[in-house]
Amino acid sequence: MSGGRTTDVGVIGAPKEGMIKPQLTAKEQVRATLGRMRPGPAHWVDTVFTIGVVACGLVGLRTVVFGWEWWRAAAVGVLLGLVLGHIQGTYRWPLVATTALGAVMYFLLGGLFAVRDDVKWGVLPTGQTFKDLAAGPISGWMDLLTLVPPVDARGHILAVPLFIALVATTLTYATARITRSRLRLVATPFALLAVTIALGTMEPASLLVQGLLLALLLIGWVVARDHLDPDIGIARPGMQRPALSRVVSGALILLVAALVGGTLGPYLPGRDHEDQRRVVRTGVVPGHDTTIMASPLSRFRNFTQDSPSQLYNREILRVQGVPRNTPMRLATLDTWDGSTWGIAGRGDTRADAGRSFQQFGRRVGVLASGRPTQVKVTVPEEGYTGGWLLTSGRVEGIEFLGAAQKRLQDKAWLNLSTNTVLVPPGLRPGDVYEVRTALPPEGSGALPETLPVSRGEMPMTGDTSFVDARIQVWKGDSQDPWQQFRQIATTMREEGTYTDGTPATGSEAPSDKERAATARTAQLYPAGHGQGRLDRFLNSEVLAGNDEQYAATLGIIGNRLGIPTRVVVGATATGDGLLRGRDIHAWVEVRLRDGSWYQVLAPTFVPDRAEQATPADNDPQPWDKPAAEPPPPPPEEPPPPPEPVVDWSSPSTWPLWAQLLAVFVLLPLLVLLLTPVVTAARRAVRLRRGTPDQRISRAWNDLLEEARVLGVPLPAGGTRVEQARALGPQVDAVPAAMRADALVFGPAPPDPTAVGHWQGELRQVRRRLRRTAPFVTRVRATFDPRSLLSRHEDIGMHDTTTSSRKALR
Repeated sequence: MSGGRTTDVGVIGAPKEGMIKPQLTAKEQVRATLGRMRPGPAHWVDTVFTIGVVACGLVGLRTVVFGWEWWRAAAVGVLLGLVLGHIQGTYRWPLVATTALGAVMYFLLGGLFAVRDDVKWGVLPTGQTFKDLAAGPISGWMDLLTLVPPVDARGHILAVPLFIALVATTLTYATARITRSRLRLVATPFALLAVTIALGTMEPASLLVQGLLLALLLIGWVVARDHLDPDIGIARPGMQRPALSRVVSGALILLVAALVGGTLGPYLPGRDHEDQRRVVRTGVVPGHDTTIMASPLSRFRNFTQDSPSQLYNREILRVQGVPRNTPMRLATLDTWDGSTWGIAGRGDTRADAGRSFQQFGRRVGVLASGRPTQVKVTVPEEGYTGGWLLTSGRVEGIEFLGAAQKRLQDKAWLNLSTNTVLVPPGLRPGDVYEVRTALPPEGSGALPETLPVSRGEMPMTGDTSFVDARIQVWKGDSQDPWQQFRQIATTMREEGTYTDGTPATGSEAPSDKERAATARTAQLYPAGHGQGRLDRFLNSEVLAGNDEQYAATLGIIGNRLGIPTRVVVGATATGDGLLRGRDIHAWVEVRLRDGSWYQVLAPTFVPDRAEQATPADNDPQPWDKPAAEPPPPPPEEPPPPPEPVVDWSSPSTWPLWAQLLAVFVLLPLLVLLLTPVVTAARRAVRLRRGTPDQRISRAWNDLLEEARVLGVPLPAGGTRVEQARALGPQVDAVPAAMRADALVFGPAPPDPTAVGHWQGELRQVRRRLRRTAPFVTRVRATFDPRSLLSRHEDIGMHDTTTSSRKALR
């Protein structure tokens, strides 16, 4: 047995040198493994362009996140993504391993360098840090969509740009490392662009960066990769310029794109109307349910002189930064449901109030108003403790100070349509907040002779016809709605009386007679502004009420006249900045044609409480309504409206089905119809340009592309003769393949005339090839655009553009 082994060794012989790899030490193995990570020139090009295209995509978050911290988080995500993508591109790990490593880097390094709000001692992430990192990709995007943009860059909000940047950079760079496909290369940057636009606002983040610079970077990246990789693209070693066919194809594509964009661009939906821009947040219904909060107009009597709250002469708020007599609101009420004025916001009824408020923070909107004012409000001891915050003008941000910061910083809700701010927990004595606002223009409050009011009405679900009798008597002879409104407001102030519904009480305990008088007066002039209370208010011979009844009634009358009118509860700034209960009033706002709101303050339509007070022993007398005029006969049934005529010259006016048909059917069909023309033109240029070797290689490759689109299987890496045999005996392509090899591998460069004759023979081969395929397959192959994407090109022995022999077949 031992001798047998000796004989076998002698027959097999010793292994040759180099057949057995040397055993490496652990240190040498680590060094060799890490050596593969060393980036080359092509890797640095991919790195630079990856950073550029990802940064262009991330610019879309500029309108939804406020603060430089989110840029830091995004930069950290880009760096981590480059490392992770480089590892994936080098070692080609499974997806599970790459995802696990990315998660570890996200949680360990993300908390250290990006989400740093709760980092301990500046370097140690805490449990809250990991919670914020986990909440970013899970619920952070929902906060970005539901909070008023831009959202303060802190906590789990910072995890959103970190996560998006990490994923986008990893996919972009790893794809660039492992694929040569242009479509795969640009897929991730375009997906990132779509995500940031979807998370954005109605205001584009940057048209130049995301619309132009991103496209230029992607085109430059593709060109740079082609020049660095000689096996793909338009560049070849030794060539001074790209092939003419590539230049012609590129010029045709750019020309078609410019013509289509220039022709259809001005007519596309959203070109001239910014309100047609669609983002995800426009379809989200976030908000705080304001229906559980009592309307501040219903509690107006808490601030009156004889209220048990005793707020009339008490200091309730201190305001700094607002000029004297500037109107400030507690709440703006834009709908009446028959029982109370409330807030509808984005909806059509008060039932939609729950979705009309959105959380907000230090900033609202990306662009400053041009005249921002910082208003500071302080709640003194025994001061105002409601949930409706005092603001003024257009609210652009809020920040709570002192002890209120931790308790209320994330509890502020803003109604964008009315600029009303709500804090459900309510204010407490000692709370301080600052509101960044654009103050209203001076001059509001009076009743000018003319005013360009708009037409329409606010959402009213209650029956408002009970005010028509007073309108008929008070409106005067003018037919102008504003003149009628002005006349009615003036009449209410001059002919009405003022009462808070309770007689004055002294410091001593009231007698039984005084208690009875109080009860009787409260019954005669109760609080409220529902339909029953306002009907009694209007149907008294002399109007008797306070700001609540007058403002509620005038708001209904304004909408009845066709002027959008809403009610405001608030105060006007005093000279010393101190607000007391007696400074709280209710007034109305009317909408102008430019969309702004003009304030009609209380003194213009509410009687003076001192000069026109209702006598305590006065019983309201019923008002004799004028004889009702018979209603006009009902109009004849109007003819059915004509069918709308579609202006087919403007694609933006087409029906939705027509726009979808044009984009998803007609446009692709047009591209398919142009494919044979472009293919023929490209083939004619390719077969007539270049060296004889190149003309032969291009012609043969065109035949192979034809075979592939016809579904003929070809041997991978086979010679021309092997490929010709695979086409089948009916095609009889072997003689043409042998003559091509003879021309390419001959002792002298091929004669151009012989190459032309050979190309004519190859055209006959192509015809026989097409005849062997079924009719349907031939039609499909005619319009198949894949042949336009073929870039493989053999270089023959006699080609002068290279010094080495390349992949001869």
